[in-house]
Amino acid sequence: MSDSERGGATSVELALLWSGTLALVLVGVQAAILAMASQLALSAAEDGLRAGRYRGIESPDVARQAAAAFANRTTGNLLREVEAEAHEEPGGRLTVTVSASVAAVLPGLPLTVTRRATGALERPAA
Repeated sequence: MSDSERGGATSVELALLWSGTLALVLVGVQAAILAMASQLALSAAEDGLRAGRYRGIESPDVARQAAAAFANRTTGNLLREVEAEAHEEPGGRLTVTVSASVAAVLPGLPLTVTRRATGALERPAA
């Protein structure tokens, strides 16, 4: 079969190859965005935990506000609809949870992250 008889088969093959390559690149970018968003949510939860666990403060409200402020200050458009929760558990532990939806490169792909940080409340020994 000569090149003139192929009738553009090479163009079709390249179009299929490039569309598959583009799809793989977009999946890789989305995975990187998800990993970064997860790390930012964890950092926000840890910042809230640090703010609310020390003697003299020891407040879930302070922890929640600090986590939300950190997320809103540092994430830009990467995390959306950030929700921070904090509560004191029995035994003197504080848990801060940050949940948010993640910006999506791939259409129709709803992604969320939820990260939690837990630590002991700092209280003086009697």
